[in-house]
Amino acid sequence: MCFTQAADSLFFMHEGLQQARAPVYDVPSAIDILLTGSYQRLPKCIEDVGTQYTLNEEQQKPALKKLDALVRSKLLEVSLPKEISEIKVSDGTALIKVDGEFKVLVTLGYRGHLCMWRILHLELLVGEKNKPIKLELMRRHVLGDDLERRMAAAENPFSILYSVLHDLCVSLVMDTVIRQVQALRQGRWKDAIRFELISDGGMGHAAGSSSMQNPDGESDSYSPRTPGLKIIYWLEFDKNAGMSDSGACPFIKIEPGPDLQIKCIHSNFVIDPLTGKEAEFFLDQSCIDVERLLLRAISCNQYTRLLEIKRELGKNNHVCRAADDDVLQFHLGGPDVEYKQKDDKCFRKESEGYEVLRVHAYASCFFTLGVNIRNGRFLLQSSKNIVASSALLECEEALNQGSMTAADVFVSLRSKSLLHLFASIGRVLGLVK
Repeated sequence: MCFTQAADSLFFMHEGLQQARAPVYDVPSAIDILLTGSYQRLPKCIEDVGTQYTLNEEQQKPALKKLDALVRSKLLEVSLPKEISEIKVSDGTALIKVDGEFKVLVTLGYRGHLCMWRILHLELLVGEKNKPIKLELMRRHVLGDDLERRMAAAENPFSILYSVLHDLCVSLVMDTVIRQVQALRQGRWKDAIRFELISDGGMGHAAGSSSMQNPDGESDSYSPRTPGLKIIYWLEFDKNAGMSDSGACPFIKIEPGPDLQIKCIHSNFVIDPLTGKEAEFFLDQSCIDVERLLLRAISCNQYTRLLEIKRELGKNNHVCRAADDDVLQFHLGGPDVEYKQKDDKCFRKESEGYEVLRVHAYASCFFTLGVNIRNGRFLLQSSKNIVASSALLECEEALNQGSMTAADVFVSLRSKSLLHLFASIGRVLGLVK
């Protein structure tokens, strides 16, 4: 009997407890109503089931101000890579930029957590001739999702962001460089240049023909397998051409350095004609132009070789008779000019200038020494009719073969030009037939 009464009491007590239980009060909304006098926000429990609420303009300003402060605070708490060139916080977002590589728009709130970073937009700045490389929409989303996930689990999220995107940019830059060099090999630089891929061990793989296949590019991260590139020019250059490096052909090397930054290094010391100092070479990753870089290297090499000859001639009393005798002149032009082909000798357009050395013959007449941009051979020209063309060609060949020094060449040409002048005067006066 007691067990039956106890069971009935528990049954009715359970039903009463269900009716008497208190609801879960939305305290934040109640406080908001008490403070503002109106009901502007939906309870969190309703928001969670999918109802979205948009703040009006008056509410957005203080909310964005608070979010700006939170974003700045979080940026101060993390370590930022030194390569980041610009950080701009506005409207609750932070614009992270690395010059020549990428810019990313981020905010807080990854998966609802205000302590984690969310990527709103990602843009690559790597490109060629003002045409940045654009990732496909799907690939950009996948890359963004992967970055968000990895940043959320990292102590230094922006180091992860920079590392992944920088490695992607390095891969894209080298792919673009290799593709451009292959295009040059198929165009007007055919047979004038060749290139080698530089592997990890420093062993170059020759790639002198256009049949060289592209490496498997567009990897999303840098690896030791990302090759460097060596562009070799003046292929006919030999030890008789005046180089001290055992006749090695000059080249410019483009490769990721130890700090994973793209480096451009010339094979030998060359002087920048504009500064008079050792030339430095850079690759503009926002506008990759390998031909421009190649022409600048050749221009500096031309100037350096001619400057060495100028110094040599300045020490020769037969060429430079007095310290103030202005017999040596440089006519300089920049690397950004067009070229024309004439009789298998490549000259710059006369209106643009050309790195040449002018050596005084007599009166207002000069001999002009230049360097062929395609093969590095010396080129001799003279004022009209002051010396026979055969004599110029003979001295030009002797200079390129190394059988005559530059001083000997110009002394010989000056003597021949004077003989030619006297013969011309004699014919005018009727003294010589």
